[in-house]
Amino acid sequence: MKTKYIIYLLICVLGFSSCGDSDKPEPTPTRTVLVYMVASNLGSYLNTNIDHMIEVATEKNLNGGNLLVYYSWYDKTEKTLNGELYQIKEGKGGVVTKHFIRDYNGQSALDVTAMRGIINDVFTEFPADSYGMIFSSHATAWFPSNYKNMLRSYGEENGKNMEIPDLAEALKGLPLEFLAFDACSMGAIECAYELRNCADYYISSTSEIMGTGFPFKEMLPYFFTTTPDYENIVNSFHNYYLGYSNPYGSLSVVKTEGLEELTAISKEILSAAGVEGMYALNPSREFQLLSNISGNPALYDFADVMSALATDAQKTRLNQALARTVVNKSITDEIYCSGASNRFVTVSSYSGLTIYPLRQSFTTLNDWYLSKLSWTKTVY
Repeated sequence: MKTKYIIYLLICVLGFSSCGDSDKPEPTPTRTVLVYMVASNLGSYLNTNIDHMIEVATEKNLNGGNLLVYYSWYDKTEKTLNGELYQIKEGKGGVVTKHFIRDYNGQSALDVTAMRGIINDVFTEFPADSYGMIFSSHATAWFPSNYKNMLRSYGEENGKNMEIPDLAEALKGLPLEFLAFDACSMGAIECAYELRNCADYYISSTSEIMGTGFPFKEMLPYFFTTTPDYENIVNSFHNYYLGYSNPYGSLSVVKTEGLEELTAISKEILSAAGVEGMYALNPSREFQLLSNISGNPALYDFADVMSALATDAQKTRLNQALARTVVNKSITDEIYCSGASNRFVTVSSYSGLTIYPLRQSFTTLNDWYLSKLSWTKTVY
């Protein structure tokens, strides 16, 4: 039907008498944004997020764009995988509602081919000048999904998880303006570098995000401005959590084209220090802890760790590259770390990215880390 409609419009433009001068194609919407939700045990939070989107997704706030939500869940009673695609838009009388498009039952939301198919469907059926994606679910940065048989990288679906390199494969070649993660600890340099070719801007948290997640009532319109308003995306997140009952959170925006320069100076520093140089560090005493999910080794502030290994001249270049790469950032005075001794960590330094300082005791994890990730294969 869509193809027939396009052909019809072309005939009108060419001057057939049945069409008047006013019969012109609709202007292309400014942006299509797909919010990709993998519920796991976060269903109540994600459904509240959807309700909040509905409250603010007026045509004005969406700037003429398209807001799509893919929501997936595993039904433990029926033992079935379920997925539904919706559009949230303003209708008659200015009422915003959720419009069912189709289901994707029986397929994993964390499968590379299935994920790519869903995204292609959305971007084909809702063409726009630019595109963005927001991923909502669990996440544990770059850690392998089978690490200690208890963790996951992105998402959780009846025990199935998605490695970050697989996520990069699913997103490869897409025309994304931004890629945002409403998920814990994705602000790792290892994740940002793995996904560097997937979007122009990379939005993530270096720490654990409270179950409430992104405050969509405040944030959503800023994703749809003609140029995404990254400053206010970060500010609205920060201001919301300052007044929240659990006032803990961080968010940063990485301009991905800057990662090449940042990686080049990092390679210079790490190649000189080597693995042994990392082993010689004492992270728990020297550096700002930013993520320590239960069962995982800790992640620390990127600038803290790299500066400890750099010469003064390298530090200057590192900080210059960071300033050009991390273009917006915010963090609360304390963050929540489920694996830390008291769970609440005071923040004194924050670059907007984390890094894993290699720990000699994690032999198996280190082998995986050094051989599977684009970041480590580049800088060591």
